[in-house]
Amino acid sequence: MFNALRSEELLVGIGRVLRMVADAPGALEEYERSQTLSAYSVTRLLAAEQAAGAELLAWTQAQLAGALEGDDRPAARTGRERIAAASSGPELGDALGELLEGLPAGDPSGARIHRVLAEMIDREVAALAAPAQ
Repeated sequence: MFNALRSEELLVGIGRVLRMVADAPGALEEYERSQTLSAYSVTRLLAAEQAAGAELLAWTQAQLAGALEGDDRPAARTGRERIAAASSGPELGDALGELLEGLPAGDPSGARIHRVLAEMIDREVAALAAPAQ
C-alpha cells in the first residue's frame, strides 16, 4: 500500500523486459528467462494490489480514524484530516509518518495506530497471496 514505486514505474520496467524478449534472437538465455519470469510475477502482484487497493485504503482510513478518536491534540487533529483526505497509499503513508514522528514514545494513540497498521499489512499480504483472477 505504501509502495515506493508507482504503478507506471513498474509498468515501464515490465515493458523493458518485454522489449528484451521481443528483441531476443532465438531461445532465451537463462538470464533473459529469469527476467521474464520476474516481470510476470510483478504483473500478478500489481494486479492483486490494484484490485485490493481502494478497499484497503478505505478500511485503513476508517480504522485510523477510530484509533485517533478522542485524541484532541493539534497533531492528532491534523493527522486525522490528512488521513481522511489521502487518496492513495503513499499520501496516507506521508500523513502517518508525520503524525507518528510527532508522537512521544509509548503514546497510546501511536500504539493504536501501530495495531491498525499491523492488521493492514496482514490484509495486504492476504490480497497479494490470493489466486489471480
